[in-house]
Amino acid sequence: MEQIKKFLRSRGFALALLACLVAAAAAGVWAVRTVRDELKKSYDDLTTPQEEPAPEPQLTLDPQEDDVWQQPVTDAAESAANVPKPEPPAPSASSSGARSGSGSVHEPSALQGASSPASSSAAPASTQPVSGRVLNAYSGDELVYSSTLGDWRTHNGVDYACAQDAQVCAPAAGKVTAVDTDGRWGSVVCIEDSAGRIWRVCGTADPAVHTGDEVSVGQALGRAGSIPNECAEETHIHLEVMQGGTYLDPAKLLG
Repeated sequence: MEQIKKFLRSRGFALALLACLVAAAAAGVWAVRTVRDELKKSYDDLTTPQEEPAPEPQLTLDPQEDDVWQQPVTDAAESAANVPKPEPPAPSASSSGARSGSGSVHEPSALQGASSPASSSAAPASTQPVSGRVLNAYSGDELVYSSTLGDWRTHNGVDYACAQDAQVCAPAAGKVTAVDTDGRWGSVVCIEDSAGRIWRVCGTADPAVHTGDEVSVGQALGRAGSIPNECAEETHIHLEVMQGGTYLDPAKLLG
């Protein structure tokens, strides 16, 4: 025991100094490691991209818009009372006609405006007395030269070329008011239509109608003959229209 005490007295300072050095070295190693770890962590944070979390959307309500989102609450019974009651469907007609006691059946408005097959195939209001081309047109107040009479005069009708003895038809429906033979216009058939116009079909030989007859559009009146006032022209029918003593242009009245 004395030896230990002597040893500690002689070596105590050296041991204390050694202990201090060991403690200092351990503290230095710990400090170096701590600093190294901190530096490494800071370096990793700088080199590794960090994804920032998306900001959460914030809803901001305008106090003035509160009225827009507030829906008025309507009582269910009141809403149901304001709804109009559906009308019962109209009784449909059977294949044999309307149901008993249902009255007459009316077509829908869309169908009432459509033309029926009968009306689409109805006869025209007027037509040419023959199907040939216009040989001489209505001149009105303008004077034209007459190759037959050798002078200048108005042409009060329209001349339609045709073959000799070609069938002549009624240009308009109406009543035959006269079937005459004129020294200037040959055989003439006059027809008065529903508007009071007189249609004079000049050059109609062998008339097939008589005064007082009712004729329809296109009905045969006779055959194409001669017209003394225009005999220098090729065979044709001279058509005139008069109303109240005034000549009208037949071409403007034909349908």
